Amino acid sequence: MTSRLQPLSPEQHLGLGLRPAPNWAFCRTLDAVPITLPEFADLVGAHPIVFSAGPAPQPLAVLGAQPGLNDFLDTDLQWPRHQPLPAVLKHHPFAMGVDPTHAQRAVVMLDTADARLVPLEEDDTAQPLFTFDGRPSPTLSAITQQLGAHWAALQDTVALGRALHDAGLLVDLRAEVRLSDGSTHTTRSFRSVNASAFRQLQPALLSAWFQRGWTDAIALHLASLRRWTQLFERRQPAAAPHAGT
Repeated sequence: MTSRLQPLSPEQHLGLGLRPAPNWAFCRTLDAVPITLPEFADLVGAHPIVFSAGPAPQPLAVLGAQPGLNDFLDTDLQWPRHQPLPAVLKHHPFAMGVDPTHAQRAVVMLDTADARLVPLEEDDTAQPLFTFDGRPSPTLSAITQQLGAHWAALQDTVALGRALHDAGLLVDLRAEVRLSDGSTHTTRSFRSVNASAFRQLQPALLSAWFQRGWTDAIALHLASLRRWTQLFERRQPAAAPHAGT
């Protein structure tokens, strides 16, 4: 995916508009995207939910069985109408990011390479991002409100990832598929919660996590690992996958 993220401002983007029709071509090479805790319940029925590596693991919704391929897009690069959509894709070409001039402040970012962004004079259907005097348009105001809620949810999500890492509960995970010809394919490495170790958490820590809703999220994550079969079948109907660590 080609991306040119920059802080959104009327000085730079006053004349831009957003085409209303979705264009999912930007995510055709994404095999996983970051998600927040409130999204787990919506996405658990369609995606394996895993964690990234590192000291601040991020939950990811897996989109493709192979690196660099999104198996949810059809041949016309359309997202299935009745499949839930991860918020980071729904909000594109907008995102929240850290202000490059102030590390403690979040700002709205814009992917100026996205095909839905056009000069207003080129497309009568495009919705302006700003009014003529540089104020956010109703379209942008609604998007900014959604991004703010997503950013707030992201902070609790990051806290869970750090807590899982610090507790030593995350283990390497690869999903392996055996094809009808006997060959096998293994996904790239992700991380998942060690269910046995999770059940042995100290009661005080478990209670604290329960109060924050983290135990619900972990249960949904573990349940989502049964979705590898559905994911592999999108690309290879004859596959019979199993997960290993």
